[in-house]
Amino acid sequence: MQSPIVTYVGTIVDIQDRRDLMLITDSLEVEYILDYLGYPAPDDDDSIEFSRLLVLVWDGDFVEVYGLEGSIPYLSKNLWRINYIKRRN
Repeated sequence: MQSPIVTYVGTIVDIQDRRDLMLITDSLEVEYILDYLGYPAPDDDDSIEFSRLLVLVWDGDFVEVYGLEGSIPYLSKNLWRINYIKRRN
């Protein structure tokens, strides 16, 4: 499986009006989702430690995943989109 591509997209204020995104704050859920996406790659020494995620789920799979650092999602927090190759059954 290929590693996901992480792209800086701005701050939370840039997507604050998106009502379709769910905020994931539970550390176990964040860890599970990141593992499912293959992030970080085993050989990635420069990975960002995401502690919160904003996700859009459609038809049982993740359509959009955004990661952020820190415990409080202030509007000024940096936001990264995690693009990944969807798994095939």
